[in-house]
Amino acid sequence: MSLIYQRLKLLFAKLQNNFSYKSATDIILKLKLLIILCLSFPVQAEQIVIASDIWCPYICANNSGYFVELTQQAFLTVGVTAKFETIPFKRALRLAQRDKIHAVLAINQESIKRCKLQTSNIVLGQNTNDFYVHASNSWQYSTLTDLEDKAVASILGYNYGDELNQYLEQSPLSFYASGESPFKTNLNLLIKDRVDVLLGNRYVVEHTAQVFGYSEDIKFAGSDGNSTSLYVGFSHKDLEKNYQHKFAEGIENIKQSGQYQAILKKYHIEPW
Repeated sequence: MSLIYQRLKLLFAKLQNNFSYKSATDIILKLKLLIILCLSFPVQAEQIVIASDIWCPYICANNSGYFVELTQQAFLTVGVTAKFETIPFKRALRLAQRDKIHAVLAINQESIKRCKLQTSNIVLGQNTNDFYVHASNSWQYSTLTDLEDKAVASILGYNYGDELNQYLEQSPLSFYASGESPFKTNLNLLIKDRVDVLLGNRYVVEHTAQVFGYSEDIKFAGSDGNSTSLYVGFSHKDLEKNYQHKFAEGIENIKQSGQYQAILKKYHIEPW
């Protein structure tokens, strides 16, 4: 690019020192070529990589989901493009730990501490442990002992709290789904009576069931009553650029513009 700049200076000098109609026309043609050449150089915008698995309506396919949109729009207001990649959640955590990506979406404080990530302490949602069964099943959850002898479907890498985590790890009937769309996998298992209980977030279970036409085949069977705050967890990649602080600034920007509230409304998310 500096070479092009030097040539532009030289052409302007010629135009000043040796002006004629012919020379001016020749120089203008050369200037046009140089301008086209300049425009062909792509401008490298500041870009970060964020990742998670499909957890709609929080995180959906094709750069959608309210968590994805809030994060991307917040960063845009501070001049940063956030590229979202759909990968299994456990792998996303591992990549963030190794500073291969910049952030993981929809992560709780316990996972942030365990993976030694950073956060701007901005809550973007709440997660609950909700239980679903086949529509023909009368089972209801009230305490942990109700899960005895039940095949429970959950998701690999997710944190359900100490008690549930320990129970799932010790139970020989536990099934852990993985991949980019683990809730779809678990719903299929529940519909086919391959598992007894599906454990997940109520928003996500009901949204996924509606998308795949399973709403009439499942029913809510209780919750453990706990609610966990969700954040964007930042790695130490490009630490000097303070992306967690830029994110906080961007969130404030979209709140003031009304874009924040509009995105929540779009996905039918109630303020927490």
